Amino acid sequence: SESRINWMPYLLELNYFEDIYSNSISGKVVLSESIGLLSKTGLNGTESIKVRFKKSKDHEEYIDRTFRVFSVSDRTLSKNYSFEKYVLEFCSEELFVSEQFRISKSYKGKIISDIIEDVMKNFLKVSGKSINIQKTTGTYDFVLPNKKIFETINWLSSYALPANGNVGADMLFFETKDGFNFRSLQSMFQGDTYATYRYEQNNLGDKQQPLEEKSLLDRKSTRL
Repeated sequence: SESRINWMPYLLELNYFEDIYSNSISGKVVLSESIGLLSKTGLNGTESIKVRFKKSKDHEEYIDRTFRVFSVSDRTLSKNYSFEKYVLEFCSEELFVSEQFRISKSYKGKIISDIIEDVMKNFLKVSGKSINIQKTTGTYDFVLPNKKIFETINWLSSYALPANGNVGADMLFFETKDGFNFRSLQSMFQGDTYATYRYEQNNLGDKQQPLEEKSLLDRKSTRL
C-alpha cells in the first residue's frame, strides 16, 4: 500500500536547481529527525517526493512538482546519537525514463527540431508539461546511435542550427518549471530580462549601487 510522509517538521534545507546546461531539474532536501524514519519506512532512494514552495513570501507563484528520489546520502548521527541527519536527492521523472531506455531509430529527410520533438513525445513520454522547441534549419538522415534518451537529444543538438538566420550551433536542451526547452543561446540573449538584482554591501542605508541585469540564462536556485 502507498504510504506518505510529511517531511516538513524535519526539514533543514531545500535546494532546487534549474540549469540551461542540465537536461532536467534536480534538487535535494536536508533532513534531521530522531524517530528513525529511514528504518521504519524502508526508504531506499526510489520513491517520489512532492515539493511546493515559492521564492519569497512576496512572490505569488508557487513551484508545485512531484520528483523522483534517486539517492539517500550523507547520513550522520549527532554526537549524543539522538538525531540523524541525511539528504534526499531528487530529479525529474523524465531522467529516470531516460536512464532506462536506449533509442535505435532511423529518420530520413527530417529537421532536427522535429526529430527531437518525436523523441520527447514517443520515447521520453513527456505529458502534462509544455514543450518549447525552436525550429532548426537543414534536413538530415540520421540513425540514432543506441544511446540513452537525453544522450541522444544532446547528440542531435550538437548538429542543430537555428532556423532564424543566426550563425552558430548553440542549441541547448533543458528543463525549467514551465517545461522542456530546445532553444539557442542567441534566442535567449534576445529575450526579455528575467529579473534585475542589486549587488551591494549590507547596512548601507539608501546608498544606491549600479544595477546589473540578469537574463533567462542564469542558473536559478532556491534555498529555504
